Amino acid sequence: MKIKKNMNSLVTRPKGALLLMLLLLLGVNNLKAQETTINGTVLSAEDGLPLPGANVVEKGTNNGVVTDFDGNYSIKVSNTSGSLNFSYIGYKRKTVAINGKTTINVNIEVDASELEEVVVIGYGTVKKKELTGAVAQVKAEAIENFVSSDLASTLQGQIAGVSVVSGSGAPGESSSIQIRGVTSLSGTNTPLFVVDGIPQNGDPRLSPNEIETIDVLKDAASTAVYGTRGAAGVILITTKKGKEGKVSVTFDTSYGIQRLGEGVPLMNTQDQLSFNLNVFDYTVNNFDPGPVNNPEWLNNDNKFDDYVLVDNAATTQHNLNITGGSKDFSYNAVVGYFNQEGTLINSGFKRYNARASTSYSSDHWRINGSIAFSLEDRSVTSEGLIVNAQRYAPYFPEVDPDSDVVFTDGSGGVTTPLNILASALKKKDNRNSDRINGSLSVSRDLTKSLSFTSRVGTAIVHNIRNEFVPRYEVIDITDNSSEVDPTKSWVLNNTTRTTKFSWDGSLNYSKKFGNHNVNALTTLSLDEDSFENFTAYKQGVANNNIEILNGTTVNPDAYNQLDNYKRSLIGMLGRVRYDYKGKYLLQGVIRRDGSSKFAPGNRWGVFPSVSAGWNISDENFWESLDPIFNAFKIRASYGEIGNDSFPDYEYASTIEQSRDYIFDENDGDVNFGTAVLSYANSNVKWETSVSKNVGVDLGFFNNKLTLTADYYDTQKEDMLFPVTLPGSAGAYYDNSLTLNVGDMQNTGFELAATYRTDIGKSKLSVNATFSKNENEITKMAGADLIYNSNSTLISGDGASAVSVLAEGYEVGSFFLYETNGVIQDQETLDEYRQFNSRSNAQLGDLIYVDTSGDGDISVADRTYKGSALPDFEIGFNLNWMYKNFDMSMNWFGTVGSEILNGTRAATYSNGRHQDLVNMWTPNNPTSNIPLYQGNSKSGSANYVGTTDYWLEKGDYLRLKLITLGYTLPQDVSDKIGISKLRVYVTGQNPITITNYKGYDPEVGGSNVARRGLDVSRYPVSALYTFGVKLTF
Repeated sequence: MKIKKNMNSLVTRPKGALLLMLLLLLGVNNLKAQETTINGTVLSAEDGLPLPGANVVEKGTNNGVVTDFDGNYSIKVSNTSGSLNFSYIGYKRKTVAINGKTTINVNIEVDASELEEVVVIGYGTVKKKELTGAVAQVKAEAIENFVSSDLASTLQGQIAGVSVVSGSGAPGESSSIQIRGVTSLSGTNTPLFVVDGIPQNGDPRLSPNEIETIDVLKDAASTAVYGTRGAAGVILITTKKGKEGKVSVTFDTSYGIQRLGEGVPLMNTQDQLSFNLNVFDYTVNNFDPGPVNNPEWLNNDNKFDDYVLVDNAATTQHNLNITGGSKDFSYNAVVGYFNQEGTLINSGFKRYNARASTSYSSDHWRINGSIAFSLEDRSVTSEGLIVNAQRYAPYFPEVDPDSDVVFTDGSGGVTTPLNILASALKKKDNRNSDRINGSLSVSRDLTKSLSFTSRVGTAIVHNIRNEFVPRYEVIDITDNSSEVDPTKSWVLNNTTRTTKFSWDGSLNYSKKFGNHNVNALTTLSLDEDSFENFTAYKQGVANNNIEILNGTTVNPDAYNQLDNYKRSLIGMLGRVRYDYKGKYLLQGVIRRDGSSKFAPGNRWGVFPSVSAGWNISDENFWESLDPIFNAFKIRASYGEIGNDSFPDYEYASTIEQSRDYIFDENDGDVNFGTAVLSYANSNVKWETSVSKNVGVDLGFFNNKLTLTADYYDTQKEDMLFPVTLPGSAGAYYDNSLTLNVGDMQNTGFELAATYRTDIGKSKLSVNATFSKNENEITKMAGADLIYNSNSTLISGDGASAVSVLAEGYEVGSFFLYETNGVIQDQETLDEYRQFNSRSNAQLGDLIYVDTSGDGDISVADRTYKGSALPDFEIGFNLNWMYKNFDMSMNWFGTVGSEILNGTRAATYSNGRHQDLVNMWTPNNPTSNIPLYQGNSKSGSANYVGTTDYWLEKGDYLRLKLITLGYTLPQDVSDKIGISKLRVYVTGQNPITITNYKGYDPEVGGSNVARRGLDVSRYPVSALYTFGVKLTF
């Protein structure tokens, strides 16, 4: 009451109110007077150079700034008796008391740097110095400048021993990753992805903006903790987490355009007509490769690549990151949008992604949770679209992709592409993918030395595919007749749902006994995967505006399929790590796995591993070499891993009712019998990988220069492969049986070097990698040579497999007919006919070499001609910063691979390639380009896909990424109220140095049978981007 009375009194008396306001203003001024501005410079204690970007934080608060490019800072503090914390990457944290000072200059010392960094090893972390296995790490800053939906492609050339190959340049396509070579003949060669401790099914398709670090486990001693799931190596991804301090908001946006490189040179109309006349004049039976039934066509000169290629296709990316927290609780949220238009028509990719994570810690508890989702919308163009367009003669009439009418001359043959291209241009193939992932990790300290951790994760992936080819009318311009073929229009619907549940519980014991350090881990893990698939297909679209399955009229039961599987895996793990003074290191792991893929008697396998290391540079006798040669560690490991990456239910036969087995009991009823669809093998057992690794880690000049080298030898034993049984075995559908019939070996050498230094006011970081892997199938029981059925180079006549599995050769070796030029004169032709069976050979034909010496050109003459596996791969990565400017480059190259140029083979075979202008004719008798024979004679073998005529060197060196950036000076940023502003331009794939004559020398994918086959793949384009990154 008294307070109320006094306030009323002040309100009624203006002088009293004025006095109160003056007192409040004085109080505010007194509060502001307590704030003090402190200036200073942060220098390196090693060389006295300024440290730009160092953190200066008032201790116990969220108040902080960063130094400018001269190491200067200015910070306002509220407590002049407090302290300032100074920190910088690679340097030790330093705390300095203010004690009323207004100028504080500090020198901070270099930390143990590279070899003291922490890496993730699976169910834990370890300092690099104490690492005994082969593990490599890539941090966020190494991939953040890439504008890509494909995480794997950003790793190319950055990690020794990790091979990344793009199977396609299509938007949304994922590159394949192999760690230390091919790991399986029939199963997956894709490594296990683990995101924040939770194993994933295949590529988790994360956006690079979600990632903090990527750690790659390469040797068996390191991957053993994940058992059979890590048989092809392990990639551990740690996503961005919240950090203690005030809220920080970062927004990154970019826009770019894609540019295509030069394609296959094709003939124009004049050259095409001249070529046609030569073919007609000089081939048997006067073959005409391209009749011109309409004289008006001669006025056309169309380049039909233009129908399918899109130049200057746009790419847009937006990313938002929010992070913050306190000592006990932190949070991080990431939201992203990515949109890439295709460089081929009817293709494109959009992705929306979001991830939120929280962390809580107290004296005894640690809780981490995250949830993430992504929505992907992908449009896929027809396979072989470029080749179909290139089959068009330049004088053919244009095709209107928006018209319901397609014109043809009715002659068949070369005009068939009119229908094929029309169908491809009109086709819609939309594929949507929805993903949601959640994880929760809870840790509890039971004692000072013992803790328990439980992790649970779940993932759901739902894919929907809708394919639609509209109805169209074909009109023959020669007689104006028309036709609508209902089988040329269709609707296909496919939906799949994949779910994964995983849980693991771990007890971790860590104790120091004097100079002895012991860490012991025991873990139980459970994984359950399920998959459901439904597909339906019908032909005969009735109305092009109705793009649903029920809108079709032909073959109501044309095709439908429903299948599913469930599989489970149980693992038990024990791991012990020991070191003495950090010098002598030892680790042992034993893993017991049980897989539902095997028959009950073979489901369990036990796989041990051991590794050791010695930090020689910690010995007293090494002191004289420090700091020039300051770090030297040797490591060695041995490990065994099981592999169950083969199809489900191989131990069980499948049977079905068959119309091929009919029984009539003379009562008018017909009974269908049953037939074995596929055979079972209950004796299928674990594939086993036995790996040995020896490595060294070196550091020079206080770790300014670091080198890591590894040699490995991996034996794959009892590899599973489907062996074809004789027809008399009686299988109705699948005559193969999965058996443990193969052995394989991968040996290799890896080298990674990093150099970091400060040169005046500039900072330089250089990283180089070298990877060499040699692969050999050492045993292939049951067959001397197995041709991979899906490794044909061209379609139609001359189509035959070219990639083989053979004992004594690398996986996917090319076995081809050897050629030796062209028959250029009659003398050569007579001699050629005399000594081999090709009596129908003509002048201008290819010379086939009778390698078997039996006088007959047959399959026996196909010999080894190389493979797509390179002799070695190299990577070179540079980062440079001077004051406010930064520049980075990423180079990658391969040496020693071979490519079969199927695009060149197809355009030769179709009579469209520009080279054919200079083919052999009597008027051009010295040409080594064989005469185009078309289908003028039976057995013509000039342009078949099984000869070494199409084999080319696949060596290349590519500038993967170049980035130029400028960061606004810190004092300017402070004035406009932001923390940081950076603008940048990038070029991805702007330069490729190669002698390869196709679109792109990077030809491959996850299928070993298809690697090295350039068969009208989606070309990789260059991308030029401008972006802005803003932090509040």
